[in-house]
Amino acid sequence: MEQKRITFYEGLIYTAYSYFILLGLAWTVMSYYWGGMISYGAIMFVALFAVQAWFKNKLANLILGIITLAASIFITLEFLLKGLKSGFNVFIGSMTALSVLGIILSGILIFSYTKLSFKDL
Repeated sequence: MEQKRITFYEGLIYTAYSYFILLGLAWTVMSYYWGGMISYGAIMFVALFAVQAWFKNKLANLILGIITLAASIFITLEFLLKGLKSGFNVFIGSMTALSVLGIILSGILIFSYTKLSFKDL
């Protein structure tokens, strides 16, 4: 059996999947740690990206990319506003950097719809 090599762009897509799965796992653990209850939204988030990573549907990449892009932009603006009001510290700076990374990886998921569709032709 021949091993299929993963291209650089497919590696970027897998990196985006990994980032969002780890983000959802951190969300699940922290909601249980801080609130004492399981966040079913976080579990659905992890499950959605895990299923997408397994099946690799182009249209689902586009939809998930648009949703996570909007959420990442909103979260980035929220942390920037909090940083302007209370002063930037390590937590606000790191969370802003993580949400900017989310914006970049969401763009990769959105662009994968176009990029992978040309690969199929």
